[in-house]
Amino acid sequence: MDLEERLSLIKRNAEEVVTEGELRALLETNERPRAYWGFECSG
Repeated sequence: MDLEERLSLIKRNAEEVVTEGELRALLETNERPRAYWGFECSG
């Protein structure tokens, strides 16, 4: 899978990304990056 496909998959359901440049740099330097998935369950 090339870089553009990986970027597309990561961003497709994301509400926000810090910056696309930072995400691109991370994917270029790290084969298997980790992410934080957070949510607020307020009623």
